[in-house]
Amino acid sequence: MKTYNIKYEIHLNDGSVIRDKEIKVKRCEMGVEAQCKLEKYLKKKYDNFKKLIVHSCNEDVMSMFDNMFTGDGNPTAGGFPFGNMFN
Repeated sequence: MKTYNIKYEIHLNDGSVIRDKEIKVKRCEMGVEAQCKLEKYLKKKYDNFKKLIVHSCNEDVMSMFDNMFTGDGNPTAGGFPFGNMFN
């Protein structure tokens, strides 16, 4: 699983806009999944949520290194490039 950094703005039903927001969304396979999770969260947080506009969605660099060595954060998963070669 990966972590994504998302920069976004929120449009509310009353016409107001909340700009320049940024969040990390964890445990997603793809950026689209991270954006959907964020939208679901915002619908719960704001009663008058209208739409989400995503300006950027990038995989967090540190999560890439984590996954390489620990197999998605599970030290027994053998995520090291050589699998469970040393077990």
